[in-house]
Amino acid sequence: MNLRKLVATGSIAIACCTLVCLSATRGMAEDVASHLAAGEFAAAAAMVGGMPADRQPIVLAEIASSQSSSGELAGAESTIRSMNAPAARQQAIDDIRAAGGASFANFDSLIDLIQTTVVPDTWDLLGGPSSMKEYSQGVYVDPEGTVHACETVAASDELENLKVSLLAGRTSAVPDADRWRMPSQLRCVSLRRLLDESNRRRFSGTPLSAAMLHTAGLSDVRFVFLDPRGDDIVIAGQVGGIESVDGVLRDRVTTQGALRMDFLITSLASVLSGQKFGCTIDPTTVGLQRSAAVAADVQADRIPIGKSADALMAALGMQRVEVFGTPGDTSIGYLMVEADRHMKQLALGVHPMPENAMNYLDVTDATIDRGAPNGLLLRLWFTASPRSVRADAERTIFEIAGSPIRLSGENERAMADGARGNLTKDFRTEMFVADFNQHFDDIRSKYPVYGSLEAIYQAASVSELLRRSVKTPGHHQLIAQWASTSSSSVSSATMPTPRQVESIAVLHRVRHARQIHHVLIASGGVAVNASATLVGEVANYPSLSSMANVPTDRPRVVQNWWWDAR
Repeated sequence: MNLRKLVATGSIAIACCTLVCLSATRGMAEDVASHLAAGEFAAAAAMVGGMPADRQPIVLAEIASSQSSSGELAGAESTIRSMNAPAARQQAIDDIRAAGGASFANFDSLIDLIQTTVVPDTWDLLGGPSSMKEYSQGVYVDPEGTVHACETVAASDELENLKVSLLAGRTSAVPDADRWRMPSQLRCVSLRRLLDESNRRRFSGTPLSAAMLHTAGLSDVRFVFLDPRGDDIVIAGQVGGIESVDGVLRDRVTTQGALRMDFLITSLASVLSGQKFGCTIDPTTVGLQRSAAVAADVQADRIPIGKSADALMAALGMQRVEVFGTPGDTSIGYLMVEADRHMKQLALGVHPMPENAMNYLDVTDATIDRGAPNGLLLRLWFTASPRSVRADAERTIFEIAGSPIRLSGENERAMADGARGNLTKDFRTEMFVADFNQHFDDIRSKYPVYGSLEAIYQAASVSELLRRSVKTPGHHQLIAQWASTSSSSVSSATMPTPRQVESIAVLHRVRHARQIHHVLIASGGVAVNASATLVGEVANYPSLSSMANVPTDRPRVVQNWWWDAR
């Protein structure tokens, strides 16, 4: 709200008994407006403390907006941080960003520029044979919310990866914009400074850099430092060098996906609210009813065995997608859906497993002497695997170890009426899940989507550690600021929320002795419960105190939000 409007209309709905207070408030508002007009922002901010509490966020937002318009972005950032309410801070940021013009993945202006400057008469805009459109990769969702795989997927960025590899031993020759992609024995990231730089860019409409979006290449956060002064939190870990595979940035050595800012924002919001997030993909009741009828027709030879897979897939129809605990139209929502969908396709042999790893059909082959599966609903989902954590005596330095993610599964009996029966144990599912977890590193190396999914669980474990461990008001304020940041502000996804995916069904033939079994199987989530990502107790480890000097070695220039300590 504009301050001049506030001054003009502030007394309309105020009771008579408060007119004296209102007069004083109105006078202060006029003084604030005068200071803003003169560019005296510090003087304007100094007057806010004498105003009623409900007026202060409005005035502070106006001051921040004026500072941003005048180019004083650091001052605007400081003014917004002084707001006590996270919602008011976020609204102020969004208003400043909207006023200055946001920079998102909008290809229209770029396409127009190319079509009007590069051989213009060849483009369909001027009657030529060529056309241009934005390039999609990975997963897209149509207007009805159906998840599809893109027909064109970005190839590995081999040229960029080669350049970074060649420069790895010549640090001085690496451009500043690419230094974060280099290996490091211990890379440190200041959460305070990263958030400040992110806000500065959002105010000015400047896109976040790739280094910021991927927290300087951290993928396995090993250390968490709580600055004793209470104003910063530093996360750190080893980086083997960053490569791009199918559009996914990951560690070249471990193949773990880079930890993204939106993962950390979503995870911190989750732990502070106590709300889990994730996704599910499930068949509908009608689809289960129809599939039960198809199964009966196949067994009665009314549907030829060769056509049974197509008939079952058609009967199941579309399966429901639900993204919960976080917006479905963000990058993190799409990633969870795609990882869940891909995992179920792996289980049914649609995609090849790495060498020596088994899908569910392979397990069926290996155990056919114990019978074939019949009438089961195969339920598979990703969940948290508790990581161990130890700390110094002062509980300011923490070390986290172990994998944060695992596959889990169970089975239900499929009923003819489409209902689900009681849970039942299936040794094949147990074997497949155990084998998947055993070969997870190989699967992640072959399919980068799992490295990105693992990074979500990495973020969740760091967030849960912070929830349990921070004590000072400054640390609490910092993680609250992270949690109140809109994840969409660091994600360019603007597609509809995923609502459905196509079913898949496979017909598998397996011989046992003189008998041939035809196994007909069809596919149906991801559940991130941050409280389950760490063990219950933190172990004492006094020698961690030797790490105490690492966070204090950071550069004092605000732009240096990350650095290599070793």
